[in-house]
Amino acid sequence: LRLPIAAENPSILAEMLATHGMLVFRDQEIGDEAQSRLGRCFGELAKFRPGDNWEGAVPEIFRGANIDASGGFLPADSERIKMLMLNWLWHIDGSYRAIPTGGAVLRGIEILEEEGDTIFANLRAAYEALPAGAKSRIDGLYARHSFEYMVNNNSMPPLRECDKAALAAVTHPLVRRHPDGCRSLYLSPPYMETIVGWGQGESRALIEELMEWATQERFLCRHQWRPHDVIAWDNGWTMHRVTPFDISQIGRAHVS
Repeated sequence: LRLPIAAENPSILAEMLATHGMLVFRDQEIGDEAQSRLGRCFGELAKFRPGDNWEGAVPEIFRGANIDASGGFLPADSERIKMLMLNWLWHIDGSYRAIPTGGAVLRGIEILEEEGDTIFANLRAAYEALPAGAKSRIDGLYARHSFEYMVNNNSMPPLRECDKAALAAVTHPLVRRHPDGCRSLYLSPPYMETIVGWGQGESRALIEELMEWATQERFLCRHQWRPHDVIAWDNGWTMHRVTPFDISQIGRAHVS
């Protein structure tokens, strides 16, 4: 990935990602520019707010680390550490947006080789394996996804009014229909406030029931990190989480 990507390769890589949902590239000692170049094979890259990143960073790259720009460990009660720990929960990136994040490219720079695995759930396979009655029950349902709901339920600092306006709650179908005709569950529990038209209790019960189903071992793929691994995933039909690790140890990654 340090070399320019041949003209025909972006479409090949995009097709591979659409087929498999997650790709792994081992031993890729690359910089931010090369990572961004790879990300563009899969679509247009989002740019992060200046306050979300370190000075001088490539704008399409977000740095996820438990250290500050000078290399010192962040306090355990800092907002960034709390945000990192939210990755321990099953989720889909950006599900709280009207147009969710299509996917991501993550690069491990300093890692814990015995901890912090990333686990992916295949939500296409999970939907396909559902009994017919369960499919009929959830087809046509919508869930309300809310960033504010996640913040309020995870002891995060309250959102500013401007952020509330920019991150208003949205609804997404519980069953996604993809261009190739396949269907998948669309689950991102930290952001799922309710099933539209349902009460809070019955909404949580259904979400938890579907989560228990979708996270069976038969639907999972575990990535055990090595230094300079690069992985790409499709947010449209995979869900992921990081296994808990000692947050006081070094760990740094870049995502586009």
